[in-house]
Amino acid sequence: MNVFHGDFNRRVDDILCPEKIKPTEATFCLLDQRTFECEWATVRRLADYKREADYKIELFYFLPNWWFERAIAGLKTGHNLERVCLAWWGREDWPTMLSMSRWRRQEELKKRFQEELGYRYADSWPIYAVKARKTRIMYFMIHATDHDEAPKLMKRSYLKSVYREPYKKLSLYPLDEG
Repeated sequence: MNVFHGDFNRRVDDILCPEKIKPTEATFCLLDQRTFECEWATVRRLADYKREADYKIELFYFLPNWWFERAIAGLKTGHNLERVCLAWWGREDWPTMLSMSRWRRQEELKKRFQEELGYRYADSWPIYAVKARKTRIMYFMIHATDHDEAPKLMKRSYLKSVYREPYKKLSLYPLDEG
């Protein structure tokens, strides 16, 4: 296993080469970012790397949801909002993206994975958390793939993880019980 230290946006070309990832090798990439870290140009590089192969690199892209507006507000107070949003969204229409509802934003991103990046399938799966007794969508996990079976497998895995057996509390000290 190789570990590449540094900004993935700057190091992606060190990884996307035949010596590291063969064009015929099944490849999966998880893009778990801190809100705006993953630049759209990097996502495009991943999608384009194996464009001539039967299947491109399969992507799991975590789209921030619950705190998105707060993160934008933070950019307005001290960071270069235009630079960050343009790099993250990857298009000049980034101000329109800011006014989208959370649901519309994930729908637009799914569409872009298919239309701009050429993926056959792009599905979005809400990742929930409970806070103050309220269930919230923290992320949308966008799954982009060309493989016909992958969306079915993802749906089955997602439903199994979200609708699992009721929570069973485990004790930290099982020998102290009883």
